[in-house]
Amino acid sequence: MGEMKVLLFHPHLDVKGGSERLTKLMYKGLKENGVDVLLCSYAYDRDWFEEGEVIRDPGDLGRMVREQKPDWVFLAISESSYVSFLGDRVRTAMYVHFPLEEEVDEGSLGLYERKGRFLRTDLQSLLRIDRLFANSSLTAMAIRLVWGKEPVVVHPPLEPLFFEQPIKRTEVPYPRILYVTRFTPLKRPDFLILILPTIRKEVPEAELVLAGFPDPRHLHYFEQIVRLSEKVGGVQVVPSPSDQELLELYLNAKVFAHPRIGEHFGLSPCEAMACGTPVVIRGPTGLKDLGLASIAYSDWDFLQMLIKVLKADDEEWFGLSQEAQKVVKSLNYKDFSQKIIGGLA
Repeated sequence: MGEMKVLLFHPHLDVKGGSERLTKLMYKGLKENGVDVLLCSYAYDRDWFEEGEVIRDPGDLGRMVREQKPDWVFLAISESSYVSFLGDRVRTAMYVHFPLEEEVDEGSLGLYERKGRFLRTDLQSLLRIDRLFANSSLTAMAIRLVWGKEPVVVHPPLEPLFFEQPIKRTEVPYPRILYVTRFTPLKRPDFLILILPTIRKEVPEAELVLAGFPDPRHLHYFEQIVRLSEKVGGVQVVPSPSDQELLELYLNAKVFAHPRIGEHFGLSPCEAMACGTPVVIRGPTGLKDLGLASIAYSDWDFLQMLIKVLKADDEEWFGLSQEAQKVVKSLNYKDFSQKIIGGLA
């Protein structure tokens, strides 16, 4: 297995989101498992990716296949059209976060395309993909329904810093609600701002922290979030936090709120749970795979669950904290990489 050679591709590694973080950890894990990995993308954020080949257009993928002769080309984003540039002799795998890009609209389509995205599924190219990996059973079901193919479910991993040393919470935090996300409409951070006054009727000291990465394709929405936060008050917006800053935010929150409806998996709530922060998630969600109990299937239930955690006494909150850590203990990048390698064998 140490002789395996993989060309790992993601079109935009200059965006800090879930698929980019997964690519980062896959690259690290495959290398540590003795796989010869060549990373390539159109652009990088060098905070996350110190090395990697820059390509200029999709045709460069075919050139790299001819020159490097990899055993596998691994597409870290679910766009089968790239297969048409690879030639006929290389096996291809694809990690599917969802078989449809849900955040694009008529106004942003051009921005996605300029980031190297091929959002129209190429059915002929899809037939040439040898392995499909999915991030959850929810995504796997969508793949079966939309593409008629059977994927292997491999849950995404968390950054090593969440497992390097055990985190044990010893103090119940201030009634602070945290949401870590990319600032896009589908993630619904505005919903949390709008329900904060209702929450304060039950928990007057409650405050909200919105942290994450402004998406260049949705900057207008991010600007709206900032203005709405200032208007409502009691809301802190933390753009582009470092991993260490994220860790501190998780450790200082009493509850992590995830209002996105239909989240395919969700790395940030898993990071929060690894830190012992209870989460409330709007369903449906791929995190159901992990046996998570705090899934709300209506906005009303979501609101009531949030208030319940905020009002929890010390004993109840510490119980929720310990249970949260148990839910995500399997999500380390080493196990993830070994499962990927096993799926390529």
